[in-house]
Amino acid sequence: MADPAELLKHPAVSLAAGAAAVATSGAVSAYRVCERLPVLGPQLQRGRTELTHFGEQVVARGVDPVKKLVTVVAVALVERVLDELDLTDLVRQRVDLTALANEVIDGVDLPAIIRESTGTVTAEVMTDVRTQGERADDAVSGFVDRLLGRDRELR
Repeated sequence: MADPAELLKHPAVSLAAGAAAVATSGAVSAYRVCERLPVLGPQLQRGRTELTHFGEQVVARGVDPVKKLVTVVAVALVERVLDELDLTDLVRQRVDLTALANEVIDGVDLPAIIRESTGTVTAEVMTDVRTQGERADDAVSGFVDRLLGRDRELR
């Protein structure tokens, strides 16, 4: 079978296309002249208008099924392509993962995160240290009171 691209370059195809263009142009010119005739013209114009309207309806009705068919074919094609692809390998080949990781790390304010997380811990530790200091102070005070023979209830 001949290559379609080469077939379009054949002189016979060019000759046929030229003849068709001349014939169409001639027919359009003749039809326009006939539309200007007093008796036949209005009937031809009405016929052309009705045919144009009918053609537009046919095209409009035919568009939705074609859209649905194209959508179904496109979805099936994309699914087949995705089934054939190794996306992990594709990402490894096409994406600079080191640069991406650096960009993510640069976007994270690590010092602020550390400050926030340690701030809560520091406050809790300080509360615990104060509480333990108070207990130790009470223990030392109680020991000294016993050593000196003081009554704790009077305080």
